[in-house]
Amino acid sequence: MFKRTSLLLAASMIILGLSSTANAAPKTKYGVTVVECDFDYEDEKFCTDSRLKSYATVMKERKPNFNGNQIIYIFETNDTGYVNKKPYRLVVIDPAKKTVVPFRYSLFVIRYSLSAAVDSNGKPMIVNKKGDTIDFDFSIKSNRFCFSGDIDAYRMSDSYVDQPFCFKYDKAQKNMVREY
Repeated sequence: MFKRTSLLLAASMIILGLSSTANAAPKTKYGVTVVECDFDYEDEKFCTDSRLKSYATVMKERKPNFNGNQIIYIFETNDTGYVNKKPYRLVVIDPAKKTVVPFRYSLFVIRYSLSAAVDSNGKPMIVNKKGDTIDFDFSIKSNRFCFSGDIDAYRMSDSYVDQPFCFKYDKAQKNMVREY
């Protein structure tokens, strides 16, 4: 009886472990590979069929706009856990390697959702001279990405105060690393 119970418990743990790591596994379809699909405490799915199609289309139709030969693709997300916010997500696409890397916080598997700046009362805040409440700043000549607005993430949210949040693309980590 003890052997049977131990065996069932061990098999259950293996199955649970496999199912939790399967979501993080890369997925390849339509000629692109997304390095991570789903993340802890995250509703956004980066490897749905429609997302994979959109990455393939972006890779075909857009020229590099970031870091010499990469494409920053910013899209409005379907899901949000943040009330009254229209969240955006960002991925870095490498057309030469045909890979897609979702924007994350450093080495952790926490993904940023980017949204318009609001004050503590929920009123929109202006972030630039044009009167926008959200602003993205990046170029093909730089590995730097700056964002003015609010960053929403599980236990890592930041509100816009008076300067943008800036990140640099780290080739070793293949990801954006926060500067300030």
